Amino acid sequence: MNKPSVFSFFSGCGILDLGFERSGYNVVFVNEFSSAFLSAYKYSRTKMGIAPPKYGYANTDVNVFLNERSDELTGYIEQERSKGNLIGFIGGPPCPDFSVGGKNRGRDGDNGKLSLSY
Repeated sequence: MNKPSVFSFFSGCGILDLGFERSGYNVVFVNEFSSAFLSAYKYSRTKMGIAPPKYGYANTDVNVFLNERSDELTGYIEQERSKGNLIGFIGGPPCPDFSVGGKNRGRDGDNGKLSLSY
């Protein structure tokens, strides 16, 4: 059986992804809005000798893949499905708006809205 193919959003510096990879999943796409976090992600993978994701890295708002680039993401998913791979989505949506530090704005906060996109 093929390894399940994982699409990672809100990837941060890649710790969650690394855990999934070490558990037998194949991270095929990574999206992270913060350039600094994405740079750290790429750097650490290079240092550990881990190949880049098959469909690469994206440094953009997650909503771009729900709107103007949805066909691109759908195409990647279909390519993986055509090989008989199970598909999964992982990520760590920003949570400050759900904490006291974020003033408990919840889903109405700037970052809280992103949880709905995820």
